[in-house]
Amino acid sequence: MLRATKLAANARPFRYLCYPVIGLGFLLLDQPPPSSAAAVLGWCLLWPLAVDLGQRQASAKTILNVHLAEAAFTSGLFAWASLPPSLLFAVGIILVASNALQGGIRQALLAVLCTMAGLAAGDLASPTASVFAVPAAAAFSSLLVLAYCALLGHWAHRQALGMAGQRAQMRVMNARLQQYLPHTLTDRLNEAGQPRLERRWLVVAFADLAGFTPLVERLAVEELTPVLDSYLKTVADVTLRCGGTLSKVLGDGVMLVFGEAGAEERPKLVADALKCCRLLDVELTQLADRWRAQGMPESVRLKIGVASGYCSLGDWGGGGRLEYTVIGHPVNLASRLEGQASAGEVLVCERTGLLAEVPLTPVMERPVKGLGPVRFQRVESLADCDAN
Repeated sequence: MLRATKLAANARPFRYLCYPVIGLGFLLLDQPPPSSAAAVLGWCLLWPLAVDLGQRQASAKTILNVHLAEAAFTSGLFAWASLPPSLLFAVGIILVASNALQGGIRQALLAVLCTMAGLAAGDLASPTASVFAVPAAAAFSSLLVLAYCALLGHWAHRQALGMAGQRAQMRVMNARLQQYLPHTLTDRLNEAGQPRLERRWLVVAFADLAGFTPLVERLAVEELTPVLDSYLKTVADVTLRCGGTLSKVLGDGVMLVFGEAGAEERPKLVADALKCCRLLDVELTQLADRWRAQGMPESVRLKIGVASGYCSLGDWGGGGRLEYTVIGHPVNLASRLEGQASAGEVLVCERTGLLAEVPLTPVMERPVKGLGPVRFQRVESLADCDAN
């Protein structure tokens, strides 16, 4: 029924264009009496507007019934007004075809019955000769055209329903796929269909739940699913509120990126990232309390590594498969800093610390696998990250 409602607009061109043309043709091609001319012209001008206003909130069933009533009343009125048979039959064919387009072959057959009933009633009320008094060849050719137009309308109706179904399936599929992709990737694909690479200054944060592995090992799959879902939903919501992107999910670890849009100043991006760390710590602590209330005794705390710098951002891959990701030294550094952090700590690289407007510990240096000596600082109090 919803599909039929969407198809109702297809009849508007006929009503707004063809009805006035029919009325004008009736006046120019014939010499109707004033009463007939006024009735036909009034109907042709007022009916399209009236039915358009009346159908805006109507159900699909009501719309289809209006089409049938339109076929009966229009054919009856035009027959009473003694339209020329050729013009009258053309109107009847158009009405039947319009019904077929709206509701398929069943609606077309009902429209034929309504049109014939209207013609018969109008013919009986008309003082002129019967509209059915036409040569057999003309009547037969009109029936052939009627059948063809009805079948064509039915085919168009089926095509429209099929396309509507495909669009609905695509919307469902797109909605599901968006749950697997960063929201910035959706915007990126809408802006440009071709894969592209960019170099951009970003703030990258890696976060991991310390103590989560023992919790996972003792939970059954059906118990683990809601725990992970609630954790990842919290991370995604908080990151989005702070202007970042949940770029990757790595088990119970996540990679967050700030600056993909490329519109913010660097200190603002660092402030957003640290604010996100603060909110994540608060909300995940509350989430862990709820887990403990449900009988999960393990204590979990977030540990985070943050780094900044120029990264390569874009679509990578080959062999028919692409992955949207961020590559660069800040990504590796943030990952290594997260590995060095203890539960409840946020470590930032020295470059990021220079842009941070929160209290930090003195610079520390520690050898890190694959990167050599790394200079970094620890955020003294996450509460200060919320000040901006």
